[in-house]
Amino acid sequence: MKRNDFRLNSYFFTTVVTIIGCFFYALGINLFFVPHNFIAGGFTGIAMIAYYLAGFPIGVTNILLNIPILLLSLRYMGRFYTVTTIVGTAALSVIIDATSFLSSWEGVKDPLIAAISGGVLLGVGCGILYRYNSNSGGLDVVGAIVKKYYNLEIGYVVFSLNCLIVAVSGLFFSIETTISTLVAMYINATVSGRIVIGFAQRKAAFIVSDKPYEMADAILRNIRHGATLLYGQGAYTGGDKKILFAIINLTQISRLKWIIRRVDPHAFLFIMNTTDVIGRGFTSPLSRAGTLDTTRYRPGPDGSLVPTEEWQQELSREERGESEPKSRP
Repeated sequence: MKRNDFRLNSYFFTTVVTIIGCFFYALGINLFFVPHNFIAGGFTGIAMIAYYLAGFPIGVTNILLNIPILLLSLRYMGRFYTVTTIVGTAALSVIIDATSFLSSWEGVKDPLIAAISGGVLLGVGCGILYRYNSNSGGLDVVGAIVKKYYNLEIGYVVFSLNCLIVAVSGLFFSIETTISTLVAMYINATVSGRIVIGFAQRKAAFIVSDKPYEMADAILRNIRHGATLLYGQGAYTGGDKKILFAIINLTQISRLKWIIRRVDPHAFLFIMNTTDVIGRGFTSPLSRAGTLDTTRYRPGPDGSLVPTEEWQQELSREERGESEPKSRP
């Protein structure tokens, strides 16, 4: 693919994703935030304050507020990021004003339910934008510039500025509205973060055992997940250690513990949470023995994993506690 074609595809994909994310964001604004005088984060929140106090259209005000931000983006963040920002700002502003009629719908009377529902929709919209390296302008650009030149996390910068906006809104609206806005912002941040890092929860298991190869063999054959041997040294004994690292899902923890008790009851195990795991044998179990690129196994008649003769001999040596050969398959 030519470089120009790749760039055009990138722009097209980013534009589509940006419009989808802005659509969810605008729905949350008009369906749940505006009817209860809640404030969104960033420049959209400032535009909403202007709408509540003076009746200025949210979308038009948002575009006007973002003009100096777009100039800063062009100077400090480059052309691609600026084009993405322009698309995001325009899409969000147009969709908010185009769907403003939804704000007359009063289906949710309870402010807390509205804050939760609106926060989820805004979180979905922001999560889609952030996951695919897009944005809707405003404080996202400010946070990106600050991160680039001052090494501060975008989340902290945006959160601090949003707190300032909410504090200002508290001068004009009730304390209940301000608290509900904070609840919505928290849910927004939580949902968007979950979408960015992914919903596929996995567990990273670390096993220190005196039978690392036999343990790896049992995991591969019973859980059918890949595993990796990490080499370390015991701080107390000074002896070499082999640490088995494997990615499993929540339902496989009990089976892993059963394998450890069966193979090496004295093994040390600890498990950590992890997300967004990518790779065959990690995101899903190994389905067919014939697809494995290995010298340790061959496919059996029924498609199961059958150790090669040389590998079976090494497993037998480890089980008997004999020293390892100089070369292993």
